[in-house]
Amino acid sequence: MSEELQLSTEGLNRSFGRHAVIRGLDLRVPTGTVYGFLGRNGAGKTTTIRMIMGILSPDRGTLTLGGKTVRRTSPRLRASIGYVSQQQHFYPWMRVRMLGRFVGAFYPTWDRARFADLCDRLAVPQQQRVGELSGGTRMKLALALAMAHRPPLLVLDEPTAGVDPVTRREILDLLATAREEGATIFFSTHQISEVEAIGDQVGILHEGQMFWQGPVGDFGGHVRKLPASVAVPDDVRALHADRDGTVVWGAPSRLAALPGAQPVSLETAFVAIARQDRR
Repeated sequence: MSEELQLSTEGLNRSFGRHAVIRGLDLRVPTGTVYGFLGRNGAGKTTTIRMIMGILSPDRGTLTLGGKTVRRTSPRLRASIGYVSQQQHFYPWMRVRMLGRFVGAFYPTWDRARFADLCDRLAVPQQQRVGELSGGTRMKLALALAMAHRPPLLVLDEPTAGVDPVTRREILDLLATAREEGATIFFSTHQISEVEAIGDQVGILHEGQMFWQGPVGDFGGHVRKLPASVAVPDDVRALHADRDGTVVWGAPSRLAALPGAQPVSLETAFVAIARQDRR
């Protein structure tokens, strides 16, 4: 029996001029999961998210959202998604409560009481002008706005970038609660620790292509470090080498049989993937 997907893409491509940013991307985001989308700067994470949201059109490929396959996300489909971009663009003169009423007018399922509750939980003062809020508080406000209409899918572009550790923890706790309430969460990040903390699934984007995706718990089994004295077999992929040895990728059963192979942290594995030479 196939797994139900809240979000998927097939053969997604996007270029800017002659530069191919996304190349044949296939995403698989199971319903009710938290999916961490990893990749270094320039890997194509934001471009992917903008195509999911219909801000950009793919050159080729399709998206499927909530069971409906489209070439580009329509405004009606977009209304069923809670979206937080990297940078927040609010009217600075509006007070938080007024901004909630303004944004709520665009969503038939807007829940004013839920918005107020989210602001209270995240310590976002509703009587304060948006322009007077700190960067971290503006990000929490963006999350409250994205979640107040109870969307089945949240799409978040680096929601913890540039915030302090306390705010980061508040945001991650809120996302964990949203999953418990049944939402599917797709969020991009540079921090493997965030995916370890709340993620069910992980996808690693490398130079515009999906390197690997699957359950977070399965990721580490594909990576080991071989001592410098051990040659890398032909059926195992070398990721990154230093004077101590080589981080390699392969089938878990194959890696387990290699002499001297040692597990590595998920962060070390991600860094090795991100530092691969261009092929």
